[in-house]
Amino acid sequence: MATSGGECGNGSAVTATGTFTTNGAGGTVTYYWLRKDDSGTHAQPRQTLTIAKGDTSAHTVAADHWTPSSSGSEQLVFVSPTYPLAAKSYNCGG
Repeated sequence: MATSGGECGNGSAVTATGTFTTNGAGGTVTYYWLRKDDSGTHAQPRQTLTIAKGDTSAHTVAADHWTPSSSGSEQLVFVSPTYPLAAKSYNCGG
């Protein structure tokens, strides 16, 4: 995850990225980004990727770009199949 220039709410942007691999079983992977700052917790729309059986290569999830109002965190949440990941914190300069 990266932040770019300025204070929170004044042009400081957060870009969250992620990749994953599977065991090759194939199927649909469903995920979403969970944003947290002083305005609250905001789940972004769910997204899906279809993975072919036997595919164990790295897959990139859609990046999430936003301008938070304060320092906080962002978390990639895998809905199906479930897989827990910790949230990543960010700080806005200024």
